[in-house]
Amino acid sequence: MKKWLIFVIGGVLILSLFLIYYFSSEKNLKIIFLNVGQGDAILIRTVKGENILIDGGPNKNIIFKLDSYIPFYERKIDLMILTHPDPDHLNGLVEVLKRYPTRKVFYNGVKDNDLIYSEFLKIIEEKKIEKEVVWLGKNFEFKNGKIEIFYPFENLSGLEFKNDNDSSIVFKLTYGKIRILFTGDATKKIEEKLIENNLDLEAEILKVAHHGSKDSTSLNFLEKVKPIYAIISVGENKFGHPSLRVLKNLEKIKTKVLRTDQLDDIIFETNGVDLKLKNYERNRIPSF
Repeated sequence: MKKWLIFVIGGVLILSLFLIYYFSSEKNLKIIFLNVGQGDAILIRTVKGENILIDGGPNKNIIFKLDSYIPFYERKIDLMILTHPDPDHLNGLVEVLKRYPTRKVFYNGVKDNDLIYSEFLKIIEEKKIEKEVVWLGKNFEFKNGKIEIFYPFENLSGLEFKNDNDSSIVFKLTYGKIRILFTGDATKKIEEKLIENNLDLEAEILKVAHHGSKDSTSLNFLEKVKPIYAIISVGENKFGHPSLRVLKNLEKIKTKVLRTDQLDDIIFETNGVDLKLKNYERNRIPSF
């Protein structure tokens, strides 16, 4: 093949990739609560094409979900957050680390003898991924937005918990005027501590803690958050999630409850002022 033809073909390919990137670039921030069954996984897509992944669900199904939302030319994770090392939050992240280039990991640093957790930490070391134990005051900034860690209040490195939920990372994402509170599996005990520390808990969207468990989401906490939308990430389970008590508490504050077991993936878009719900119900055309 002649050299000039190689240059022409190369130029066309580069131009094509640029045009794909330019015209498919995000106009709004996307927040996608992924239906991973009985577990948590949330993908945030920034306007700059950054991918923030919060937890990974209980198995490798997270890979199929991510492949649906992340274009091939942006197949990477810029920030991964493991809220705590319970299997329904952790296991899928191991699969993501194996397949997706990952730039940085936030986690709480607790000690846990779970073999999957050991593998999670081992892969991070082997791939030389930047990792950071986080607690109150740590921020992660991106264009027009930031993530603020609210809990834990101190460094938990090496500490062991009877109930890992008591170590769960709680943080707030702010994008312009829109706020989203992520609670992992935080218990009522943590909720009370957050209130006592006078943290700004108000948010338009609340990720309901622990799949709607009766051990979380007190009415007192909800009255501080005042969410418009409450997202319950839940699948078929033997624990009775979501609890009727939690559903009643959400009803009392007149928030709109959205469940992944009923709606599949739950997608929001925002320009920092307006918040739009793209409600993808199973086997139905998206409604806007």
